[in-house]
Amino acid sequence: MKTFQVLTDSTSDLVKTERDSLGIDYVSMSFLICDKEYEASLDWTELSASDYYGLMRKGNRAITSMITEEKFREKAKQYLDEGLDVLYISCSGKLSGSIGCGERVAKELAKAYPDRKILCLDSLRSLHGEGAIAMKAAEMANAGASVEEAHRLLSAERLKYQTYATVETLDWLRKAGRVKAGAAFFGEIMQVKPIIVGDAQGDNFAFKKVRGRKVSLRELASLVVERLEKPEEETLYIEHADAEEDAKYLAKLVSEQIDVKEIKISSIGPIVGATVGPGAIAVNFYGKEVEINK
Repeated sequence: MKTFQVLTDSTSDLVKTERDSLGIDYVSMSFLICDKEYEASLDWTELSASDYYGLMRKGNRAITSMITEEKFREKAKQYLDEGLDVLYISCSGKLSGSIGCGERVAKELAKAYPDRKILCLDSLRSLHGEGAIAMKAAEMANAGASVEEAHRLLSAERLKYQTYATVETLDWLRKAGRVKAGAAFFGEIMQVKPIIVGDAQGDNFAFKKVRGRKVSLRELASLVVERLEKPEEETLYIEHADAEEDAKYLAKLVSEQIDVKEIKISSIGPIVGATVGPGAIAVNFYGKEVEINK
């Protein structure tokens, strides 16, 4: 019997089949592009991924917003009224203020629901690294674990959920303030491609730089091979920002070296996509604990 409800947010990139199979719900963020605001739906209901990244390729920048207290309150109350505890798995607090929003509302609702528990967990991740933590939490909820047990276990294990990424161009990272203008300019000339890691503190940074797109994809594949502990038992989640062929190429590189349980390919959502830009590729998996810090 399900003991608590798992909530996540728009940066988890969980597709509908994953959410539905485990009973996961999410609080939506939003974004503004071409002077129009959209809900950051995990199902791309208002603007398709190809249209979104197509607009970005034309030079249009997307401005993102974290979850609001109103949205979180409404969603949490829905499940509290059903007699369920709530566990919110958030985007890394280093990347978004959503965890703080959830904690404030949880504290407020604790007074109105003294018999229920509302816990928040900073995943220290975004993309499907965050989503995989939410999936594990939901599996525990469906198996009868308490919300405290899930929070305790995932707090201890979250650094084993990891994300590595690369980008097609440094320009979007520059616009987001992640790369200095000069470095971006010379990086483009030299075809420098950063290898980005979600580190042990929940921050994202380029911990390695290589030259050329194919080399960057091979580097991602090498990281997967190096850091997966039991590949035959793990699912590899490859995400792309309108670069499906490169995502398939990365899957091929990995498959040529190790046998993983499954490889799933999907789109990078609009919130993270606004920072990394079209052409970005990310790989997410459960493996050796991340020890790298910015």
